[in-house]
Amino acid sequence: MRDSNYTASKSRTQGRKAWAVTFRHPVCRNDEGRPGVKVRRGLGTSDESAADALVDEMNALLSDQSYWSIAERSRAEQRFDNRVVRAFYEPMESPAGTDPAAVRDDAMPLPTKEDGYSRVMLMGTTGAGKTSLLRHLIGTDPRRDRFPSTSTGKTTIADIEVITASGDFEAVVTFLPRQLVRTYVAESVLEACKTAWRDGPREQIARDLLNHKEQRFRLGYLLGSWLATEQEADADDWGVQVASNAGEAELDSATAPTAEERTEMQQNLEDHVERIRGLAESAGASLSQVLDESPRRLSGGDLEAAIELFLEQVEKLSSYWELVDTIAGQVRARFDVLEPERLTKRDGWPERWTFQSSDRDEFIRQMRWFSSNHHQEYGRLLTPVVQGIRARGPFLPGFGDDIPRWVLIDGEGLGHTPESAASVSTHYTSRYRSVDVILLVDNAKQPMQAAPLSVLRSVATSGHQEKLAIAFTHFDAVEGDNLPGYTAKRDHVLASVRSALSDLRDSIGDIALSGLEHQIDDRCFLLGWLDQAAASVPDGARKQLEQLSGFFEAAIAPARPPAAGPCYDPTPCYDPTRLALAVQAAARDFHSLWDARLGYRHRDGVSKEHWSKVKALTRRVALHLDNYEYKHLMPVAELIARLSEEISRFLSKPTEWDPPAAEDKEAAAAIARIRTEVHTALHSFAMERLVEQHLAEWGEAFAYAGGGSTNERARALREIYGVAAPVLGVEFSEAESEFLAGMRKLVVGAIRDGGGGLVRQDM
Repeated sequence: MRDSNYTASKSRTQGRKAWAVTFRHPVCRNDEGRPGVKVRRGLGTSDESAADALVDEMNALLSDQSYWSIAERSRAEQRFDNRVVRAFYEPMESPAGTDPAAVRDDAMPLPTKEDGYSRVMLMGTTGAGKTSLLRHLIGTDPRRDRFPSTSTGKTTIADIEVITASGDFEAVVTFLPRQLVRTYVAESVLEACKTAWRDGPREQIARDLLNHKEQRFRLGYLLGSWLATEQEADADDWGVQVASNAGEAELDSATAPTAEERTEMQQNLEDHVERIRGLAESAGASLSQVLDESPRRLSGGDLEAAIELFLEQVEKLSSYWELVDTIAGQVRARFDVLEPERLTKRDGWPERWTFQSSDRDEFIRQMRWFSSNHHQEYGRLLTPVVQGIRARGPFLPGFGDDIPRWVLIDGEGLGHTPESAASVSTHYTSRYRSVDVILLVDNAKQPMQAAPLSVLRSVATSGHQEKLAIAFTHFDAVEGDNLPGYTAKRDHVLASVRSALSDLRDSIGDIALSGLEHQIDDRCFLLGWLDQAAASVPDGARKQLEQLSGFFEAAIAPARPPAAGPCYDPTPCYDPTRLALAVQAAARDFHSLWDARLGYRHRDGVSKEHWSKVKALTRRVALHLDNYEYKHLMPVAELIARLSEEISRFLSKPTEWDPPAAEDKEAAAAIARIRTEVHTALHSFAMERLVEQHLAEWGEAFAYAGGGSTNERARALREIYGVAAPVLGVEFSEAESEFLAGMRKLVVGAIRDGGGGLVRQDM
């Protein structure tokens, strides 16, 4: 008998003639982890009999589980009407909401090289100084403008794209989808409940509620900060004085909450804390019926298991979801400060805000709603719900006299993960091809740690090494008894780069790095005093900024014509049968990494991940959220990295050259073109293999609950990547054969598209 939960019906909105189909989706899950998200799609017909026929087709699809995978869409298209196919499969393949970059493009397209613009993407660890450098590149004052915002902690959590151009100042801001905001709120409430269950003080409960543990979503910016009572206030035994930010402009009364608003915010927070205490008490009472002894006496693994069970009890409470909805509603109310005519909504949720002004000060003032992190403005800021900011205007660098033609792209800082296997998010790697400069921003005091090394590795194996430049910030703070002057300090910093490149040589091949090593001195820029206004920057640092500007301009300059004489392009030729070893090595390394994270084996430098992080990852994949990543857990990016590195090594040694390459530079350029094609194709390949073909399994992994759920979730993830990226054995299984065939097709296509050749034309 067909499950009534997955039965389609037709309906139409009052006053409209066209019919729509409504059904609960058997794969797509709600934010509680349960399948059955309600879907309603127009059928494009007012004929009732035609609508009935389409509904019958949908019911046939819903009753046959063999179609419940994105990989089966092409088969479904052969049997069902295209309207039925779209209604069923589009919710499975599209993240929540519309692509925010496309929304910004619709309002303000990014200019390209053909328009005479150089696109520069800034990458670096949190706190390296990316945003401080951006301020100097666009000429905004750190005290008067405070745009974009900086801090000692994680500040830039949204994409910031600045187009330098004459004319008025314009902006388009896009926001996080509603479901992701609700997920962040739900996770914050859970963390606060855990503190309440441990009898934590009110202030700590509020702190955990207002500051998501991922440090990207801070409810305090939206709901206001907790006003500690005299008993709760920390005693200052350090003699630390509150910074006055001397010289900073006074905040506008329009951006800072009034005394009445602060009082109301505090009352709301106190109410939230009391409700959280009530949730903890109710869930704790339910848990005590399951446990043999008091949770207060538990420790180690027993305590962790008890915490997991406790949080599951919280999530079962209707009052928990009521509180999540209450807080999400308060977040939504913060958009009311914006003028309605500037705000575009999608299904009732803010999607885009636009603004234009010839007044620079007014423009900067408006942008603070979306980028500020000033504590006096807490409760009125929209910063945590901003996904991206695109600004255009006559931004003049603090070290120049003319407005350049740049697109400057700044984003969230890379994590400080110590893993040697650290990878770069697909949020960045998918953009490599569309930018002209990849600017790695690193701290000169501690250069070339794990995250910057991962960027070097990623850029080299993707074939984009000619786009790379490195800006070392905090050079003014480099000190040492063995570093008496500028030259010694410079040599010390550049030596770290050469050492890093040398270490990468064995892992990705000689040719990818040979040209980069020879040019590295001209690609490194030593910067300091970036926290100061442009007028305070010494001449030495100013000259380095000017040279960096020149690198941006040169990145889009036409290539020099070849010297007189015979003109030919060296063609690297490959034997695809040798590819199996590269695919095997990549899959084995990927399995080793994730087996260690899930506790199945030991790997040096990789720790077993806490169950809550693994569950958070499955939540984001199951619900199509947050680029399918959680903190440093990035399965798609990591599979791309492993495959890209091993294939890079394969490509670095062609079977033959036809005709031979006269110079290493020619050989490197020829191979780089193929690497670029491979790297681009790997993004869709890895996404399909790891996510799109296994959405149901990811959803099941997220939904596991109760005793043993941590192990069940780990087993489910291991099964997913065991099928998606199997380690090739002596006798190939069906999954292994399919994986290798897909990789061969991808690499052979990239070789051809990149101008290479094959020694076996039958492949």
